[in-house]
Amino acid sequence: MTRPLLDFDHVEVSFDGTSVVHDVSFPVLEGEVVCIVGESGSGKSTLVRAAMGQLGKRGCVTRGDIWYEGESLPDLPARRMRQLCGSDFALVFQDCLASLTPIRRVADQIFEGMSAHRKVSREECDRLASEMFERLGLDDSKRVLASYPFELSGGMGQRVGIAIALLGEPRVLFADEPTSALDVIAQAQVVELLARVNREWGTTIVLVTHNMAVVEAVADHVLVLRDGIVEEFGTVQQVLQAPAAAYTRELISATPRLVAEGE
Repeated sequence: MTRPLLDFDHVEVSFDGTSVVHDVSFPVLEGEVVCIVGESGSGKSTLVRAAMGQLGKRGCVTRGDIWYEGESLPDLPARRMRQLCGSDFALVFQDCLASLTPIRRVADQIFEGMSAHRKVSREECDRLASEMFERLGLDDSKRVLASYPFELSGGMGQRVGIAIALLGEPRVLFADEPTSALDVIAQAQVVELLARVNREWGTTIVLVTHNMAVVEAVADHVLVLRDGIVEEFGTVQQVLQAPAAAYTRELISATPRLVAEGE
C-alpha cells in the first residue's frame, strides 16, 4: 500500500478536558481528494484545525497522532507549525472574505502573507497574485488586488481565498465548507475550481462539507463522522453506492434532488 501523505492515527481531540473527537483513523494519499462529511458539530472542522495546529488554547490532541512526512504534527513546536502552514499546508475558509481584514486592500494582505514565508518584493508578489487569479478565472486581476474585501462578491471572495492559499504552492489544501455561504451558481463554480486544482496541479485536498452532492462531484475517499466518531470510511463509490452505516444512508437521502414533472 502507498504510504499516506497525511495519516490520522487514532486521533482524539479534547476541549477543556472533554473529548469531542474519538479514535479517528484515516489516511490521505498524495494527489487525492478526501471529503469529511457529517452534520454540524460532528467534528469535521476540528480534525482540520487539529492537523494545522489551530485548536486554540482550550483544545489539544489528547491521544493518537497526525503524521506528515514522518513528523507527528501535534508534537511539533509552534515555530515548525508556522513553517508548514502556508507552505506545505493551506486553508480555504468557509467565508474567505470574512477571514480578511476589511480595511486593508487585497494586495496588501497577500503581500503580508507571502513575505512571512519567503523573500519576495511587492512587485513580484503582485505579479504572482495576478497570474494566479487569471489561472483561476479572475480576469480583472488589477481591480481585485486594489479592492477591499467588502467590494468583492461571495463567489469572487472564495476564488481569492483559494488563490491566496495556492500561492504558497501547498502540498495539502484544507477546505472548510468553502461553498456553504454561496448561492447555487457560485457553489458549482467553486467545486469545479477545486476539482481543477486537484486534477491539473495534483494538489492533495481535504474537503470538509455536509453536502453529499459536492462529495459525489470531487471525492476519491469519504470519511463519515457523527458526534466525533467514524461511521465509515471508503472510496466515494463504496460510500455513496453501498453505504455500510445507517447514518450515511440518512445523509444521502437528505440530499435535495430535482424531480421532473410526472416522475
